[in-house]
Amino acid sequence: MSKYLTPAMQELRAALVEADEITKRSEGGRPSEARLNFLLAKIKSLNAGAVVPVNEQRDEFFRALFAGKETRAMQEGAQTLAYTQGAEGGYLVPQEFHDEVAFGMAQFDPLLDASVVTLIQSDTFALPPYTIPGWDLSTFAATKVAEGAQQVGAVPPTVSGVTLNGYKYKASLPVTMELEQDSFQPMLKLITAAYAVGFARGIGADLVLGNGTTAPQGALVGAGASAYTTAAAGVLSLNDFEAVYFKVNRFHRNSLKCAWLMNDAAYQMARKSVDASGNPLLKLIKDKETIMGKPVLVSPSLPQYNASLGTQAAGSFCVFGDLSHMYVRVSKTVVTRQWQLPGYVENGMALYTGIMRADAKVFDPTSGNSVPLVSASLHS
Repeated sequence: MSKYLTPAMQELRAALVEADEITKRSEGGRPSEARLNFLLAKIKSLNAGAVVPVNEQRDEFFRALFAGKETRAMQEGAQTLAYTQGAEGGYLVPQEFHDEVAFGMAQFDPLLDASVVTLIQSDTFALPPYTIPGWDLSTFAATKVAEGAQQVGAVPPTVSGVTLNGYKYKASLPVTMELEQDSFQPMLKLITAAYAVGFARGIGADLVLGNGTTAPQGALVGAGASAYTTAAAGVLSLNDFEAVYFKVNRFHRNSLKCAWLMNDAAYQMARKSVDASGNPLLKLIKDKETIMGKPVLVSPSLPQYNASLGTQAAGSFCVFGDLSHMYVRVSKTVVTRQWQLPGYVENGMALYTGIMRADAKVFDPTSGNSVPLVSASLHS
């Protein structure tokens, strides 16, 4: 079974053949000094053109960036990764760095988790308009036809769609030059964690409360007005959960991404909820906390419970339904380092600014005939 030979291996093999010819021409057909010198020169030339592993390239990029070297030199061939200059003068980060930030964002807010919503990640910073199509299947049905007869009277489903654009988010971190030089690896981890929390909190708030015109459309806005208010103050009962559960069509309830979305205060109340026999409503199934078989997710941006308020806001209890209809689109991260910025340079600090674009829409092709998400409020 033959193995694939890289171009360098093919060159080296050809060099060996040529060196053997040199050996045959040497005295007695024994290895000669000329053969060895030839091979050593060939190996040296191949090593000179060797490609540095991607991880080493990534680390060298950050080391150079953090050390304050001119990033222009990188674009002129000082490194081999194809970093491109962004609209803000920053640079696209290596994929591994972006993946770590995206993973941390999902840990902070479930609406940035691909297993919870429909997450669309771009491999660039630019987010040109992106249309999501869909059919209104709320009344669509097959018709029975006789043998050899044509289908008549059928009404095709209505086609609709929403367009995702991109809203810009920035997160800035001041870093001392001593920390840059002395603690590269811990600093990289600190920056990754900080960007994950900063972007998740900023984008996550709009993924819940955004109005859809000057910001991404949030899940609460997409779910519409409160469909239910709990029966009593300060407690969640089985009847409350059942009332919200059946506000959503069975088709959406059967979705793999159907879930309860609550803030931390409502989640705490849910943990105390019991059925008529005193059994907890919250169950642990396959490492997931569930109620009525659907995962319970905590979103820090949903309206918090406050007993002093007169009427509780929609979503103060939960948002429930098929979160696969929540389309979230994010760009790749761009990072820029400003080391001569007034207010920082005189204090021996550089300012690292991460930039990301994002947009979201709750897409209901039925225009309200069969809503995928509903919101509910706590009793005042």
